[in-house]
Amino acid sequence: MKKVSLRKQSPAWLVLSGMVIFVLGAVLGWYGFPALVRSQIASSLELKEGSERREIWEKAPYPMDFKIYLFNVTYLMEVQKGATPVVQEVGPYCYSEDKEKVNIVDHEDDDTVSFNLKDTWHFNQSESGNLTGDEIVTIPHVLLLGMVLTAQLEQPIGLKLINMAIPHIFDNPTSVFVTASAKDLLFDGVQFNCTASDFSTKAVCSELKKRAHNFHRVSEDIFKISIFGSKNGTVRERLRVKRGIENITELGRVVEFKDQRLQNAWDGDKCNELRGTDSTIFPPFLTKKDKIEGFLADLCRAAVAEYQYATTYSGIRSYKYSGHFGDISADPDLKCHCTTPSTCLKRGVHDISRCTGYPIAVSLPHFYLADDEYLDGVVGLNPTQEKHEVTLLFEPLTATPLEAYKRLQLNIALHRTDGIDLLKNVKSTLLPILWMQENMELHQEYVNKILDLFLIISIMGAMKWIMIASGGILTATGFFFIMHKKNDGTVITGSPPIALKSTGKPATEK
Repeated sequence: MKKVSLRKQSPAWLVLSGMVIFVLGAVLGWYGFPALVRSQIASSLELKEGSERREIWEKAPYPMDFKIYLFNVTYLMEVQKGATPVVQEVGPYCYSEDKEKVNIVDHEDDDTVSFNLKDTWHFNQSESGNLTGDEIVTIPHVLLLGMVLTAQLEQPIGLKLINMAIPHIFDNPTSVFVTASAKDLLFDGVQFNCTASDFSTKAVCSELKKRAHNFHRVSEDIFKISIFGSKNGTVRERLRVKRGIENITELGRVVEFKDQRLQNAWDGDKCNELRGTDSTIFPPFLTKKDKIEGFLADLCRAAVAEYQYATTYSGIRSYKYSGHFGDISADPDLKCHCTTPSTCLKRGVHDISRCTGYPIAVSLPHFYLADDEYLDGVVGLNPTQEKHEVTLLFEPLTATPLEAYKRLQLNIALHRTDGIDLLKNVKSTLLPILWMQENMELHQEYVNKILDLFLIISIMGAMKWIMIASGGILTATGFFFIMHKKNDGTVITGSPPIALKSTGKPATEK
């Protein structure tokens, strides 16, 4: 049998080994490693009971920063006579906001988890600077105006009763504004009185008492109302969301609100659909074409943020998104949010009265991105992108929020109303009450975890190129030896070299 020389076959083995390593590096680098990373990321984000991600989702490990800016209304008597309202921004009043989910129940049958929301605010004096909450501020009287606006829409015949009851309930007010300390307006409450025995007061207070859960009850017929007091530390709406265990692309998607799969706040199924996540977690693997949708329980609708540009945050590649309210009056998909066809608000403002029960409209601060009509209706506003836009910064692979500035302004309509003495001369406009900012920046502990993830990805990337380069070098080396042997015609065997005489003949030849 003819022997096969290992030395003769070594160039071929170099070529074969090199090609295998090259292909393996390419396959692993472009398919295997990314698939492994995506699988591990998806697994780490699932809302599995007992997982680290689940614990963070249930209760934020760090409080968020919550800031409130009040709009102090000046020249009240002039406004009562029809002058354009003049406002002065007072703030920020800074709070630490603890966000958690309570009464949590997992539903294995459809891979969902249900819970109640609970937010708690604590005043942060050091961040508030010289502001203590004792500052006296004048804002629109939300309850007084709310009674009138609700009656105008639902029971205009009741305006006469309301006009007669206002002096008794609100202690003979001279305007539709309330003047009190900032902390009373925001959390502690401003008093109103239902002790009068006349028919009009009893009738109006009977309706008010149906909403007693929104007030602080001082006695049987005396209450206090504030903007945030009824929500502070209170168990609120119930939501049900996807856990993402069966399908990571559905992670956090809201499927029930108040135990209903479809809302009934709006006219039309399109607006009553539950869209977006619970706004605290999002599916991974974001692309620039994706929109960020988060369901806002306080607004009974989803808020949308769109991609703006790529940037970096603490060395992490990130995508910036910006949100807005759209144009309800012009966008066919949003028209069903109109309270009535004749009262549809213009660009950048959204009426949430059918969601909250109060005639409140929301916008971005200082009517940023809103129709000029609203900005022209008030003196003292100065919208700027830097201070007033909604911005979200995401690491796209894990969809981790790196930085977020959620901003929202509360407004109430001031309508000239002949049947109400305090409103018969005012200029009709949309009055800002306050604006708030909820912001967060990812703590360094979690920034480091993302950086560690990208270090692993970088190592995998380096391995890919090392394998491709090594395979290429081995393949090229093998081909070099093969071509070299063909060119010089030398036959290389595994036998020992043969010594030659000076004549050129083999030494063994005689």
